[in-house]
Amino acid sequence: MFNTIKQASKKVVNKYFERWLSRRMPSQFQHKLSNRNIFILPTRFGFIYLFFDVLLFLLGTNYQNNIILLLSYLLASLFITVMMHSFYNFSQLTFSSKAKQTGFAKQVINFPISISGHKTHFDINFQFYNAEHLLKKVKLAQCRAQTIEVLLPWYAKQRGVYALGRVKVFSEYSLGLFITWSLLDFSHEATVFPQPKRLTGSQQFLSDLNKNGEEHGVYMQTTAEGDSYSELKNYVQGESQARIAWKQLARGQGKFSKNYQAQQERLLWLKLSNMPSSNIEIKLQFLCFLILEYSKNQQDFGLVLDLSISGKNSAAIKIMPNSGYKHQENCLIALAKVNGISYDY
Repeated sequence: MFNTIKQASKKVVNKYFERWLSRRMPSQFQHKLSNRNIFILPTRFGFIYLFFDVLLFLLGTNYQNNIILLLSYLLASLFITVMMHSFYNFSQLTFSSKAKQTGFAKQVINFPISISGHKTHFDINFQFYNAEHLLKKVKLAQCRAQTIEVLLPWYAKQRGVYALGRVKVFSEYSLGLFITWSLLDFSHEATVFPQPKRLTGSQQFLSDLNKNGEEHGVYMQTTAEGDSYSELKNYVQGESQARIAWKQLARGQGKFSKNYQAQQERLLWLKLSNMPSSNIEIKLQFLCFLILEYSKNQQDFGLVLDLSISGKNSAAIKIMPNSGYKHQENCLIALAKVNGISYDY
């Protein structure tokens, strides 16, 4: 009963705190530290220091000992001086970061954060505010008056789209009496692809689509392109270099890609329902492996995610055959978003 009340109270407090943070420090690409977004409190050592200082003051007052009183005043002035020094060491730093990163499940995804300042700063630390999903803090012992980039790691447990929340930036400089920190929101988002699972005999899991759009068979259909092509199209960044019309490029006529008649007649598809295993996550892992393999070989392929096999009456997701890095990325993102898996932290 007590634990239930405690957890409920904690959720309410966190909700109001997050709402207050959103108003005071909204999400943006760049943050500059100032008195508006810096918090400062004594550390455990700082509280112990303050306790003994108060104890010395009480002893000096009780025994009317000026030396003890003078020592307590000296320690109190040092305490206040360190507090101001800690604040000025932390202020005027500027942070910027790319919001979105991609990676594979069971791997570490790094988020680059750029730091710049007009003077030398000491002991700057970074970690994601949600402690459950951080690997370790990133420590920057010294930050000179220049732009420095650090990589903040995050471990991707499983596929999906993750909103990672705020980044905690903190410092215990100097003397460890105070901790100054800020909670910065860069709208970090991680798109986690399935972990690739090797599939032997992968050729049999391609389906052929004929000119009428009817799917039949489950086998590999290789297209012999030869030297003849039906037309030239403007080259799109990310397309396979094997399709570039090098002769026209050498003549200075521009950069074009060849469009083969054979490719228009027979298309290769990777289909979710054709993957072995009854587990949809394993099917997605097999698909991820095939996408990487065919992209590496610069082979055109399409993707069909017939989600009805997962027990949901969802329309099939179809990505038309293509090749190149952009096509690979679009296919992998589609795998990550199957069944609308997303998380907020």
